[in-house]
Amino acid sequence: MHLDAIDAVIRDLYDGAVRRENERESPAEAVRELIKAGAGALRVPQAYGGPGLGVRALAEVLIDLAAADSNLSQILRGHLGLVEALRLRPAGAGRDRLLRAAAAGEFFGPAGAERTGRDLRSLSAYLAGEGDALYLHGEKYYTTGSLFADRLNVLVPYRNGYASAVVPRHAPGVEIIDDWDGFGQRLTASGTAVFTRVPVDPELLFPHEDAAANDYLDAFYQFVHSATQAGIIRRLAEDLAALVRGRVRSYPLAPVPSPRSDPQVLAVVGQVHSHAFAARAAVLSVADALGAWADAAERDPALLETAVLHSASAQVLNTRLAGEASWIFFDAASASALKSSLALDRHWRNARTVSSHNPAIYKAALIGQYAVNGALPGGFLNSRDEEPS
Repeated sequence: MHLDAIDAVIRDLYDGAVRRENERESPAEAVRELIKAGAGALRVPQAYGGPGLGVRALAEVLIDLAAADSNLSQILRGHLGLVEALRLRPAGAGRDRLLRAAAAGEFFGPAGAERTGRDLRSLSAYLAGEGDALYLHGEKYYTTGSLFADRLNVLVPYRNGYASAVVPRHAPGVEIIDDWDGFGQRLTASGTAVFTRVPVDPELLFPHEDAAANDYLDAFYQFVHSATQAGIIRRLAEDLAALVRGRVRSYPLAPVPSPRSDPQVLAVVGQVHSHAFAARAAVLSVADALGAWADAAERDPALLETAVLHSASAQVLNTRLAGEASWIFFDAASASALKSSLALDRHWRNARTVSSHNPAIYKAALIGQYAVNGALPGGFLNSRDEEPS
């Protein structure tokens, strides 16, 4: 069973996170083991060789994986998003081929965002026709995990909108540069991808023409971020309990000599564990809302609206919870927890980095817009047309 195999890999990865962080050890082998165990196939329908599990099952795996090593849950995000996008598309030769490839153990990497332009939708990458052939040109950044991929999902302008062009990672003209220099999520290979006259198979060119699917995928990609945040907070809670359990020295102002019996220290441990509980609950709520729309026989716009709001709310909540938990952590962990060899600062750095990819301020504004004016971005979502007061 996929879940048992994935769980075994995650358990093996758990204790090596500090070593990988301190030694800048490539996660390539870990990614291969996760994909081999079926982590990339969980949402692939049974008709295409996957187990066809629900979004909630995926959420549990992502939280467990992020608790072991949050670099790895981040690396899977692009792959999982493409699988989800393919699930939403009608059957077709290219779509079906890629779903079967995911079930067979291929790994997909993202190449969507760019560092130039006014915003994330300003793209310089482009498709060019030469006779009957189609070629991809351009440069991407934040290509998380693409260094380890079999295929790349490249976002390009297409007609009056956008399309995903899926090309082989090792095709002529593809170059992946591991130049991510952020202070967190250091081992995600979130660097640059360069495409120079890369052949594009027309069957693997997927226009983004479904507004509802586009809004769902925005919420889904954010859900993976929130699951990563929840896993980080859980690991914070586990690490803190272990540290306090092993502490033998206290402070002169402490009410009792043993940190293990100090009510103030224990209160901090309890707060961090409560943060982990709340973050996980938020992610599972998002997962249920996403699955209620994506896996239904008929897709109800009201269910999609709920999923979008739940996903945004989890981003706002988990960003706050992760920041607070990773700060108060050291109130109970003591100064000895500051040793670089323990790499405990990675929890704050990684949580802050994940949160920065999709700033919570915009998600909060989206929720506020809906709460006050009854409207959400997206042409398919109708305003309640209430009068302002």
